Amino acid sequence: MDTRDIVMILAVIAGPILAVQAQKYLESIKESKKRKLRIFHTLMSTRATRLAQDHVAALNMIDIEFYGKNRLGKRHQSSGEKKITNAWKVYNDHLNNQASENRIDAWADKSDELFTSLLYSMAQHLGYEFDEVQLKRDCYRPIAHGDIENEQHKLRQGLVAVLDGEKSIPMAVTYLPPYQPIDPVQPEESHNKSMQSNSEASAD
Repeated sequence: MDTRDIVMILAVIAGPILAVQAQKYLESIKESKKRKLRIFHTLMSTRATRLAQDHVAALNMIDIEFYGKNRLGKRHQSSGEKKITNAWKVYNDHLNNQASENRIDAWADKSDELFTSLLYSMAQHLGYEFDEVQLKRDCYRPIAHGDIENEQHKLRQGLVAVLDGEKSIPMAVTYLPPYQPIDPVQPEESHNKSMQSNSEASAD
């Protein structure tokens, strides 16, 4: 058996094995793309309600699904994945640094800017041709939903302030019942009642 025969035999044996490994690799890429798309779709559908549980959960999955690959103990990210995780890192840092009440509007505007940048980097990586203005403006948010979120936020802030002793619950008296004075007991009447009670006790 010459070298050519040996190579052919090895090719016949290795062919199915390599084909299976290639299929698994392609399926892994496909599943990874699906998970990334699921995160992007969730963030897009909830971008007008960022306090929603699904929205927060999707944000917290970014570091895992866009982490990249581990090869020989080293992390390898594509340029798109790196842009996404960097954008999320900056946005996350901003979210964890709450502004004072007099700067809340500026803080909210910066949040919108950073979140839009995150969505844009994800859209570019996943093959969507959105521009940043479109991502920021083209979403429907009922006014009532915004009012509810703002009220819930204020309620939480107020409750925490009361529990921490920073604020007190204001109270005001709005109604008092009419004053009805109680007639004082006359000394003689009180003495007679006491004598009567003692007599009844002796008789018993």
